Amino acid sequence: MYNKILVAFDGSKPSIHALQHAAKLAEIAGTKKIVILHVNDEPIDLQQPVYNVEINQLIEEEDHKILSTANGLLLEAGVPYETHTLEGDPSKQITSYVKENPYDLIVMGSMGKGLIKGMFLGSVSRTVIHSVDCPVLIVK
Repeated sequence: MYNKILVAFDGSKPSIHALQHAAKLAEIAGTKKIVILHVNDEPIDLQQPVYNVEINQLIEEEDHKILSTANGLLLEAGVPYETHTLEGDPSKQITSYVKENPYDLIVMGSMGKGLIKGMFLGSVSRTVIHSVDCPVLIVK
């Protein structure tokens, strides 16, 4: 039933709970693969040059730190998985990724790191629910 599950993951507590739930569901359903999708928000636009700071390296280190948590959880569960990182608006990137790569289920946290933006502009999970054709499971 759920051969391919996509988990939107930003390292927040709700996304960790979503990943844990997806891993349990994958074990029960015999899922062939979980795909972890991590989306970096829009690139930082600096008005002044920053000396001695490599922004891309900092972003890569943060991505590695976030995804190492996900890797550890799925290795422990023994579920086959792969990870992908994209840049841009998370809701747009997730929905376009799913339209190009069909999934049986998307699992997401109820709230990610964008608390303030979500309160004023609508949450990523709400946008994804209304933009994709497959079921979306929201985990608290």
